[in-house]
Amino acid sequence: MKIKKVIATPGLNGFYNDDKAAIRKGAKMDGFVYRGAPVTPGFSAIRQPGECASIIFLLDDGNYAFGDALAVQYSGAGGREVMMSGQEMAALAIDAIAPAFKGTEVTTFRALSARIERLQHNGRNLHASVCYGASQAALDAVAKAQGLTPAEVVANEYSLQLSETPIRMHAQSGDDRYLNVDKMILKKVGFMPHGLINNAAEKVGKDGEVFLKYAKWVRDRVLELGDNDYKPAFRFDVYGTIGEVFADDPDRIVAYLAKVREVTEPFELFIEMPVDMGNARDQFRVMRAIRAGLSKEKIKINLIIDEFANTLDEIKEWADSDACDMIQVKTPDLGVLTHSVEAVLYCKQAGKLVYLGGSCAETDQSARLSANIALATQPFALASKPGMGVDEALMIVNNEMQRVLAIYKARRTDD
Repeated sequence: MKIKKVIATPGLNGFYNDDKAAIRKGAKMDGFVYRGAPVTPGFSAIRQPGECASIIFLLDDGNYAFGDALAVQYSGAGGREVMMSGQEMAALAIDAIAPAFKGTEVTTFRALSARIERLQHNGRNLHASVCYGASQAALDAVAKAQGLTPAEVVANEYSLQLSETPIRMHAQSGDDRYLNVDKMILKKVGFMPHGLINNAAEKVGKDGEVFLKYAKWVRDRVLELGDNDYKPAFRFDVYGTIGEVFADDPDRIVAYLAKVREVTEPFELFIEMPVDMGNARDQFRVMRAIRAGLSKEKIKINLIIDEFANTLDEIKEWADSDACDMIQVKTPDLGVLTHSVEAVLYCKQAGKLVYLGGSCAETDQSARLSANIALATQPFALASKPGMGVDEALMIVNNEMQRVLAIYKARRTDD
């Protein structure tokens, strides 16, 4: 099978793109928008509609395969590339991907992804978002050519065994951090609630009292509404706001986290980005100190790194360090999907927990293909995406995993 032609068209992703720096500086919400001027390059407003570009491989048998190029919600933050619009991503795909892949044989996922990664445009490597979308199309094409699910393709090419059961799913609440927790409990989400703790004054409080109250409420709500067998792990993404409140002082942060641990017992607790130091070197230093302090005080909290772990090489550095317990593999940031596969496998080999994440600003297609990768690589948890509504994202990711597992089981039974 060959790729007859490559086309691309702009579209919408499942949420919005937000200027994280402006929000951390105190931009006020007015309804669903933020008031004020953006400060991060690439933004025309603090919150703007999320866009994507579908990159479509027209195959010579009349079928097609596609993937969606997109940028994460907080583009341009934490060392990430400047955001591109859907139109810009589509144009780049037409200029760089289309001529390189016209008439190309559909070989393997790894070989096609390697070709995408090597491409340049005007003397520069392609934007990670376009590599992400094109490699999705490559995986989709190989699966169609071989008559397999994408999960089976990944498992075969990396000599992996597919999971026998769905991977634990994560859901994120967005700003509706109370009502959406109830949805997660009813649907027994295994890794939750995220919380969107992205403003120190409003969501952590002067002395941490606001977040402490919220964390306790989540624990109490699970105990009140959840079935006896429902034991989710708690993940709170605090975007460095705890560090803001406590002056990035590891000792003060550890003392505060001890209180958070107390009010969330007996559930496993993960805190993502307790500090945001603005650069990788200081992030390592302070995260390492916090983790050491937690260990010394025998406080069982897992620290997650997200920002400053944007490439495969950066993820490997964090995996080999003593500065975190879990790494979020944020699929759009890594570019070609093979990097996400390899990042999960490297983290597991290094003894780190790994969360195959991504962004609320993804699409149904990127979410489904991430679900296939999760079944092949078996991380601790998988992001349900896109959007912040909980139900739609859980439906997309859960149902894809259930379909793939049913197909895989039926094939083995037939054999």
